[in-house]
Amino acid sequence: MRRLSAVVLCIVMVLQAVSCDAQDIFRTEPTDPDMTGVPVKMVNDFLVVGNTAYELYNFRENVADKYASTISKAASSAPSGVRVFDILVPTAIDVTLAKSVRNSQNTDDQKAAIDYIFSRIDPSVITVDTYDTLRLHRDEYLYFRTDHHYTSRGAWYAYTMYCDAAGIKPADLEKDFTQTMFQNYWGSFYINTDHYQGLDTPDYVVAYIPNATNSIKITQNDGTKLDWSVVEDVNGWDKTSLYNCFIGGDQPFSVITNDSVNDGSSCIVIKESYGNPFVPYLVPNYHTVYVVDYRHYNKISNKHLADVIAETGATDVIFINNMSMTRSDDLVGKLAKFVG
Repeated sequence: MRRLSAVVLCIVMVLQAVSCDAQDIFRTEPTDPDMTGVPVKMVNDFLVVGNTAYELYNFRENVADKYASTISKAASSAPSGVRVFDILVPTAIDVTLAKSVRNSQNTDDQKAAIDYIFSRIDPSVITVDTYDTLRLHRDEYLYFRTDHHYTSRGAWYAYTMYCDAAGIKPADLEKDFTQTMFQNYWGSFYINTDHYQGLDTPDYVVAYIPNATNSIKITQNDGTKLDWSVVEDVNGWDKTSLYNCFIGGDQPFSVITNDSVNDGSSCIVIKESYGNPFVPYLVPNYHTVYVVDYRHYNKISNKHLADVIAETGATDVIFINNMSMTRSDDLVGKLAKFVG
């Protein structure tokens, strides 16, 4: 009986420790839908399957190596006591697309690419692999059909995996946030396929407003500062701009202060646009969330990561990127320039 009680206690502790849904422990990956008769075609270099578009992925070892060395350098140059995290998010083609279609395309395995990159990052970096969790939930609305981004639902799973890696309790989606929705969104795929008629059915954007504060101070590309909303009401905006509801879009530098957290905790999120719906979830966990978009930061400052850490006193540094970024010489170069 005593041994049985110990086993039960261990199970309970494991369930409590898992930051994503506890039921994920027993969850199996959803099966692929029957793709018989679903039209598949390339439109302006994008794969369109039925009413959903996908971006192909090609692994580039030299760029992946540079990405890994850049993240490693960030960790090796960080002061003692500063934790560095690297979150890599696969794109939709490796998560939601049926394997029967995906395997017939000239696209590389993102899981293998993630494993490769993480194997070359310094062990002092805390890596966050979102691939398996997203695959477990692949039948949910994780990615837009007409846009290259993931949704706030996809970002939520990335956030829970981060919390698990960081050893912090994730926020309560129902108690700590207020849900809002923006209808009729057409994203980058719709634009880049010249409004391909197969993508005429719009997406919708769900966003979660932090109850503690919805205020963010952003520094724009020209250096001007603006008080904005963590989640902005974009009703009435151009229907191709609704993803900009998150943290004011792609701003060089932003700061969110949550005075209901009085422990002085702070983090720096270093991101491209996949970080935008991720950031709001961090608000209940930190007194201050600093956000750097490394693609634009050099427009307002010539400082490097070490300078930002020193000025902010942040103890958690969070890199978050989608896998397409890790094959881009330009983007990895900009990240390396910011890291210094």
